[in-house]
Amino acid sequence: MTKNKIHKLALFGHPVKHSLSPQIHQQFARQFDLEIDYQLIDVEEEDFLQQVTAFFHAGGHGANVTLPHKQQAKTISSKISKIAKYSQAVNTLYLNAKAEICGDNTDGYGFIADLIKRCQFDCKDKNILILGAGGAAQGIVPAILSRNPENIIIANRSLDNAQKIAKYKHTQAVTFEQLDEYDQVFDLIIHASSIGHQGKTLEFNKAHVHDKSICYDLSYAKAAVPFLLFSKKQGVMRTYDGIGMLIEQAAKSFQIWFDVKPNTQGIITTI
Repeated sequence: MTKNKIHKLALFGHPVKHSLSPQIHQQFARQFDLEIDYQLIDVEEEDFLQQVTAFFHAGGHGANVTLPHKQQAKTISSKISKIAKYSQAVNTLYLNAKAEICGDNTDGYGFIADLIKRCQFDCKDKNILILGAGGAAQGIVPAILSRNPENIIIANRSLDNAQKIAKYKHTQAVTFEQLDEYDQVFDLIIHASSIGHQGKTLEFNKAHVHDKSICYDLSYAKAAVPFLLFSKKQGVMRTYDGIGMLIEQAAKSFQIWFDVKPNTQGIITTI
């Protein structure tokens, strides 16, 4: 970590203009008297690898990766962490001592940290439903399993995609049609799809929840509204968007880049 130097950071995704990551990381940087330049880089999938390579060649210090590039980010990484390998998705890029681009995934860490701190929820011995089987779901399943849940059901339009994630003990893949006939009650339902950006949501049945169930959208702000409103109509009292997860996973990324751990308390009230 070098002070009195402007450290170039970036978020690669499509879209990214809605992101609060620059504000969050600026607050982290102030805690350690660091100067950062955090850029939002909107890039199409076919240009992603070239843009990331160019960023690091131009002096980039570290980068975050969001939809739809988390899986493609694996291919640019010379080395990836164990959790990123399990997740098959990368959301954090950094340079090692050999100046090689390396990948990690902090989504699962951020999700679990927010569940514990803000939602006061522990996944141990709980029944959990994940709606959607893209990179977001891939990023959190290993972290959830580390908390020893009773069961994780992953529901998706494509059974094949869900099965790619449901490859561990205590996980099961189903289609949405099969979910409709499922009589399981869930303690936690997670919306892991990005269709909230289109004003849409994936759905579950009212019979799938009880009076203490929690619903959580991995997206935040407007993108989370459709699922949170749907959940409330289904009788769920405790609903959360992913803003806390965003902050917690960002703190872990910051720690990877600078080897210091930011304080996340109170950040959610200032962005």
